[in-house]
Amino acid sequence: MKSSIFVFIFIFFITGCSATGPKFTKATLTNQKLSTVYLMRQYKFLGAAGCRAVHIDNKDLGCIKNAGYLRIDLTPGSHAIKFPKVTENDWANETEVELELLAGKIYYFEWTHELEDFYVIPAGSVVVTGGETKASIIQHHEGSAVPILRELRESKS
Repeated sequence: MKSSIFVFIFIFFITGCSATGPKFTKATLTNQKLSTVYLMRQYKFLGAAGCRAVHIDNKDLGCIKNAGYLRIDLTPGSHAIKFPKVTENDWANETEVELELLAGKIYYFEWTHELEDFYVIPAGSVVVTGGETKASIIQHHEGSAVPILRELRESKS
């Protein structure tokens, strides 16, 4: 009985950290004078509990939850999108991309990370773990982005 309660709480905790907003339906450009940027993060167990912060031109614009996306309208021109470390102990490295955006265009970027190094050191009854992930930003075109986005929910809090 206790183990089933633990499993329920664990599953609730992990799924509770995923995006819960409306499911993506279609890419839209609401203003021809602006650029629209979709930032996405596919579901992964690794880092599922964290909400990846998004900074554009050094302004905090929220975060992308696990299995979530953000839609941001920006003025055309040069911009820097940064996904900083969430905490000092965050395994994922800071990632950044410089963009030159054109008016009336839609852009798609995916933040992702993979386990690159992991270690377990048993020390008697204590186990020490550590590791590192390699985070990256992938630019997609509409054909590869939309199928991914259809599996995601909006990350707005």
